[in-house]
Amino acid sequence: MNVKLFKKLIKEAVAEAIYEELPEILSEVLANQNKQPLRENKTFNFTSEDAIPLSGDMRNSLMAKMGAEFGFQQPQSTLKVIDAVDESTGEKVNPYLAFIADAANNMTPMDRSGLRQLD
Repeated sequence: MNVKLFKKLIKEAVAEAIYEELPEILSEVLANQNKQPLRENKTFNFTSEDAIPLSGDMRNSLMAKMGAEFGFQQPQSTLKVIDAVDESTGEKVNPYLAFIADAANNMTPMDRSGLRQLD
């Protein structure tokens, strides 16, 4: 008998046996398992005194506290709000207004045409 043919017959027989017996093996294993319901217990012990208000907003503080319990860390913002006030008018001043005006005055025609194409 040819060795390759013999190996092929063995492989087919093994594959057929596995195909026929695997469902029975799995059902036996599942039947013998100690089935216990999954239980997840997580307790939260904090009060509003534990939460430090973020910018005076209690809701954000509580959300940050709950997120920390689940492993979520709030990104730390380094942006500062500039509350400059014009003393003569009493209105808030845009600190970037001078920069914007300077950029607008120094735009080339090519820059302006590029901005028009954004619409």
